[in-house]
Amino acid sequence: MTLRRASGAAAVLAFVQAMPAAAQDQAELIFGGDAFDVTGAGVLDLGILDDTLMPFRRAFDQGRERLGVDVTVDAEGTVLDCRFDAIETLAPAGKALCAQALRVGRFRPYPGLVLDYTRATYRLSIRSHTGKPIKGEATFRASIGYPFERRPVAFGSYAIPPENERLTLADLQYRSMDYPRDALQNAIQAQVMVAVTFDAQGRVASCRPVRSSNTARIAYDTCLEARRGFSLRVAPDARPYVWVTQWRLAED
Repeated sequence: MTLRRASGAAAVLAFVQAMPAAAQDQAELIFGGDAFDVTGAGVLDLGILDDTLMPFRRAFDQGRERLGVDVTVDAEGTVLDCRFDAIETLAPAGKALCAQALRVGRFRPYPGLVLDYTRATYRLSIRSHTGKPIKGEATFRASIGYPFERRPVAFGSYAIPPENERLTLADLQYRSMDYPRDALQNAIQAQVMVAVTFDAQGRVASCRPVRSSNTARIAYDTCLEARRGFSLRVAPDARPYVWVTQWRLAED
């Protein structure tokens, strides 16, 4: 199973049957309960940034200064806490943005993504556009960095069913998968395990990240690819498909 070319860099995807190998020199992070990073696992809506940040535009120095923001959400997506990291001149902007986040902020995971947390963190950074404002375009933009942990991650305590209680690749229809765009652009490689279930029509109903050998976000991206790329040959079938895949950049 091969991938289509993206961003000028060739990549290869291989199906493997082993558990992802953890980095030997780094301890595995365990996500669950109050310790979870959902950056890249959905959409964080903080309202219209321009309405809050325009009075502080000069402090952003036309995009040269960054406002880093860590937002804590609960399982329903409500913002519980907001903290910022910025130079002193951007502190008023950080306070104003966090006040707005606590008032109207909301996190929504991607449909079908299964994440077991009671509290989670979403990290992003905010800059202004450079040059003169363009009519109809927002002045401020939010972006999320990649990667974050650069460490192996285990997501909760999902019990992998025995082989006779789960689907095999032969039970599925699938297409060529795209290397996750942001991971490719940042040369992120990882071995990822996710558990996929299907609805009565054979479409992907849910995807649960299980493990990643390198950061959490590439596991979320893998679930997006699973949702786009897999379907069940004979539906319904309640068994999960445990997809273990290697995202690896081709050598030059």
